[in-house]
Amino acid sequence: MSKKFLESGVHVSSNREFVETLYKNWAETYDQEIEKNLYSTPNRIASILAQTESNKGIKVLDYGCGTGLSGLALKKVGFRNLVGIDPSDEMLQKAEEKKIYKSLINLNLDNPIPIKKGEYSIIIGSGLIGPGAASIELFDTIMSLLNTGGSFLFSLNDKALSIPCYPKKLNNYIQEKKGKIVFKEYGPHLPGIGLKAMIYLLEKK
Repeated sequence: MSKKFLESGVHVSSNREFVETLYKNWAETYDQEIEKNLYSTPNRIASILAQTESNKGIKVLDYGCGTGLSGLALKKVGFRNLVGIDPSDEMLQKAEEKKIYKSLINLNLDNPIPIKKGEYSIIIGSGLIGPGAASIELFDTIMSLLNTGGSFLFSLNDKALSIPCYPKKLNNYIQEKKGKIVFKEYGPHLPGIGLKAMIYLLEKK
């Protein structure tokens, strides 16, 4: 399996046109390539959520669900009320085949997000924000969807952590007392290419 898609996905900027094309072309082989490189973050996120949330029937939004690997990990630890949202038709088709989500939402980036504030108390984002994925501006968008007490469980990989705007956005949010970090853990992300990630459980104040 060529690594060209994976290497593009972690080494470039978050240019919207590039990212849309990347995932459109990658959808068919995404699961095989990412699993070959021991993609660990979905299982880590699922484990953290299982440790911190006892209600397995709670509605969870998998933002940037892609082909549904995070949904699979969440299902394995007992979460069953899952909704996925993603802007890639091709990735959503692969997620649909897994039959793990209550519903899947096709996100049109030119329109308002079709989610009401407070509709979800938990939003997850595995590999969602960073180079080759969504820009840091999405952080504010997601936090605006949560009510006070809602949680955003997400990862920033080594590439994102090395670019000042990513950790700065989170640090500013904490310093402004808009939220608090309930849990964080640094560990494997894509061991096959030597990439790690920090996972944060952020509660909105």
